[in-house]
Amino acid sequence: MVIDKLSFMSFQSIRKILPQAVRSAGIEKQITAVRVLETTQKVIQRLWGEEKANYLVMISFSAGTLKIRALAPVAAQEIKIATVQIQNEINRELGSKVVHQIHVVV
Repeated sequence: MVIDKLSFMSFQSIRKILPQAVRSAGIEKQITAVRVLETTQKVIQRLWGEEKANYLVMISFSAGTLKIRALAPVAAQEIKIATVQIQNEINRELGSKVVHQIHVVV
């Protein structure tokens, strides 16, 4: 019976399968970059509010360096002042020290 065979099959959690599939596909760095950029946007919106966060554009993440474009000089200055706090919040939300440096361009 089909139902009997299914009841004996072992199913693995998607949480166990997904990381292995990501590594096998060779897209781990790209997925990490997307997670960092999305998390950065959320963290900055939470810390600064949506209006001020709109003056920043998350550009890229590679080899531990997060690159952010400031659309106004005052935004660049503020993010440079708050770099450590922002970096710590991003890493806390990601669950590990992924972001080692934040580079701001105007």
